[in-house]
Amino acid sequence: MQKIIIILCTLVCLSFGAEAISIYEIQFTASAGSDGTFPSPYLGKTVSTEGIVTAMDFKEGGYFIGEKLNGPWRGILILDRNPKVKKGDFIRVSGIVSEFYGMTCLQDISQTKVISSNNPLPQPVLLTTGQLSNAGEAEAYESVYVRFLNVTSAGNKSLKNRFTVTDGSGTCLVLNNQFGIERNNKIALNAQYSSLTGIVIYGYSEFALCPISTSDYVIQQPMSVQNRSWGRIKSIYR
Repeated sequence: MQKIIIILCTLVCLSFGAEAISIYEIQFTASAGSDGTFPSPYLGKTVSTEGIVTAMDFKEGGYFIGEKLNGPWRGILILDRNPKVKKGDFIRVSGIVSEFYGMTCLQDISQTKVISSNNPLPQPVLLTTGQLSNAGEAEAYESVYVRFLNVTSAGNKSLKNRFTVTDGSGTCLVLNNQFGIERNNKIALNAQYSSLTGIVIYGYSEFALCPISTSDYVIQQPMSVQNRSWGRIKSIYR
């Protein structure tokens, strides 16, 4: 019995001791594949990778992780309906590289280890709406934590919780229901945001920004009237 326990412990240690490959290595590809979804070069293989949990409670089941040094090809979806991790955890996770409706992911998770907790999230990558509306460029930001600056809601799509935004460079999709926050965010036409932050996913045959929490919607604040006192205005004409 003791020998069996030792063997099992050794196998577990070896599985976690194997060198992890980066999220970038899993995600990066220049080949569109037969279906145009840019599948991972590791498709079908069991791999281990590390990253910070950037978003939990994905509608389709699972969560997202990203590399500490954020950038293109540096985020990935982990399909796991019973995760034992939380936002801000730095983890090592092992699973099979798969495609989920056109998104590269890890599924059939065999090992998850929390290395540290309460880490700050990676800095969101600043994108233009035009970059996300260009499928060829947007592919690199699939599952990555990103941010738009100074955008305006341009209209609602035919389905609930879908709307478009623009910063003047192009119009792209925002999905308001992928992390269960749509009830608190009624989007008005021509609403202005100083920033919108979230995870990029591929859905409804296009790339979309998916805010994670209500704090990801930062409304554009009007200029303060207090800063324009009559005394200051009069001084201009003296």
